[in-house]
Amino acid sequence: MELKTWARTIMIVKRHLNKVINAIDHVIYKKALSSAYVNTKNIIEQSSEAVSNFIINLSQTKINLINLNLICVNALKEIDRISAKILILKHIDGRTSSEISKIFGISDRTYFRRLQKAYVDLEQWLISNNFTENYFFNKFNSEGWIMEAYFSSAEFFSGTNKEMGNIFCQNETNYIKGVIKSLTKSAYSSYS
Repeated sequence: MELKTWARTIMIVKRHLNKVINAIDHVIYKKALSSAYVNTKNIIEQSSEAVSNFIINLSQTKINLINLNLICVNALKEIDRISAKILILKHIDGRTSSEISKIFGISDRTYFRRLQKAYVDLEQWLISNNFTENYFFNKFNSEGWIMEAYFSSAEFFSGTNKEMGNIFCQNETNYIKGVIKSLTKSAYSSYS
């Protein structure tokens, strides 16, 4: 695969990073509070070591997500302004293709060409800043929601099925709500 797939993935994920990071903070807080409630049913789950490892793992996830956000912000600052604006409107603001075309006063066909150029610009920025596919896979292979966005992007760029590549984008809000719900559920799992 090309780094362009990760470039699109980063943009898809950027839209939801603050929500997920806030959910992680909430989970860490609740887990720390719940660690005070130890009984015979949850003594292993609530041991100091188990709670500490849980919090450390979630904190590392949060650090990785903050770093991903910084990568995205820095890239958008340094790539071509029009490319950055197109990516922001599409992925962060959630505008449709036709809305973006109207904003720029261009045809849909021209918009799609510029969108492809924007992904290439972002990919080139990643390459010039020594980011590799291995870097992203090593950091985020355990983050199911990010990998789902990655595979959606891979489908999008493969050209075999553009609609399949957009499924994650169409359902991303519900998917992210599920991620946040499962994070929150994990904080309460040891109250039993």
